Amino acid sequence: MSEGGKKIASQAYEGLYKIPGVNRVVGKLEIAYNQFWVDRHEEKGVEFKNKMDGLGLKSEVFEQSKKEIESVIENLKQQNIPGVESLELKVKVIDQQKINLLNEKDKIQSKFEARENKTKLYTNERDRVADKLIGRYNEKLEPMEKELENLQTYKDQADLVIAVTEVKHKEQIVKLDDIEKRKTQVEEALRRTGMSEKELRKFEAVKTLEGFLSQGRENIRTEKENLARRKAEINAKIAKVDAKANPYRDKREEFARVKEGRPLKINVQTRERGREFKGTEETTSHTRAENSGYESPSTYERESSVEIEEETVEEDKERLKTLDYISGWNSYLQEKYGKKLPGELIDPKDFLRSTRLSAEHKLDFKDFKNILTKYYKFRKIPADKLNKSVDKFFAEKIKVENS
Repeated sequence: MSEGGKKIASQAYEGLYKIPGVNRVVGKLEIAYNQFWVDRHEEKGVEFKNKMDGLGLKSEVFEQSKKEIESVIENLKQQNIPGVESLELKVKVIDQQKINLLNEKDKIQSKFEARENKTKLYTNERDRVADKLIGRYNEKLEPMEKELENLQTYKDQADLVIAVTEVKHKEQIVKLDDIEKRKTQVEEALRRTGMSEKELRKFEAVKTLEGFLSQGRENIRTEKENLARRKAEINAKIAKVDAKANPYRDKREEFARVKEGRPLKINVQTRERGREFKGTEETTSHTRAENSGYESPSTYERESSVEIEEETVEEDKERLKTLDYISGWNSYLQEKYGKKLPGELIDPKDFLRSTRLSAEHKLDFKDFKNILTKYYKFRKIPADKLNKSVDKFFAEKIKVENS
C-alpha cells in the first residue's frame, strides 16, 4: 500500500473509533490481527532458536574433538613419533567445519533477531490499540467514579451524623426514663388518695407527663428512621451508579489484560566472532547489544479502606466537655508525634460544625472515640496510624485523674 493509501486507511480507522459500539469491535479486530502476527513470529523465533541450539551442539562436538586430537598431537611430538602432520591437517578440517557451522548459525540468528523485532513491533501496536480503548473507557468512567466518590463522602457524613445522634438519643432516653419514674411516683401517690384509674388517666399532671414521654420517644423513633432512610437512599444510589459503571470497567479490564501477554523472552548466546590472523594470533570479543526486557504494566488496583481496630477499654466514669476532649487529643498528638502528623490534628471549629455538637456538650470516652473515628473518615484523613493512640490517650488521662 502506498503512503497515501496508508494515510486514508488510518483516517478511516480513526473515524470508526469514534462510533460507539463499533470502536470496540474494530479495536478487537486490530488487536486480534496484531496478536496473530505476534504468535506467528514467536513460533518462527522458537524454530530458529532450536536450529541454533542444534548447530551450537554440533560446534561443541567439533571443538571437543579438536581438543582431543590436539592433545594426542602434543603427546606424539613429545615422544618424537612421526605422522602428526596428518592429524594437524584433520584439525584444520575440523576448524573449517566449525566455521561453516558458525556461518550457518549467524544466518539463522539474523533471521531470529528479525522475527524477534517484528514480534515486539506487533506487540507494541497491539498495546497501542488496547491503550486507546482503555483511555476511551476511562473517559466514560470518569464522571461515574467522581459521582461514586461524592456519594461515599455523603455516606461518611451520614455515618458521622448517626454517631452523634446516637449519643444525643442515649442522653434523651436517660432523661425520659427519669421522667417515667417521676410519673410512676405521682400515680402511686394519687392512687393512695383514692383516685380511680379513670380519674388518674384524666388528671392533668399525669396527662402532661404521659404526652411529654410519648412525644419524646416518638421524636427519637422518627429521627432514627429518617437517618436510616437517608443512608439507605445513599446506598441505593451508590449501587445504581456502581452497576452502571461495571460494564465499562469490565471492558476496560478486558483490554488491560490484553497487554499482560508479553513476548516470549528467548535467551540466545552471544555470537562468536571470527579470529583474523595478522602475524600474531589475536582474539577480540564482540558482544551484540541485547534488547531490554519489557516490564508488564501494573494492574489496576482498587483502593481498600482500613478500618480502625476497636479495643476494649475501661469506660470513663466522668463525662467531659467536647472541647476538652479536642484540646486534650490535639495536645496528646503534638506531644507524641510532634510535626509528623499535622493532618490528624483536629480543627475545633470544623469538628463542632461537622458534628453539630456544642463545645460544652459532655460525652463519655466511648462516644467521643466513635465520633472521632467517623469524623476522620468523613474528612478523608488517614487515621490508621492512630489505631491505638486514642485508647492510650484515654488511659493516660485516667491515670492522671486518679493520681
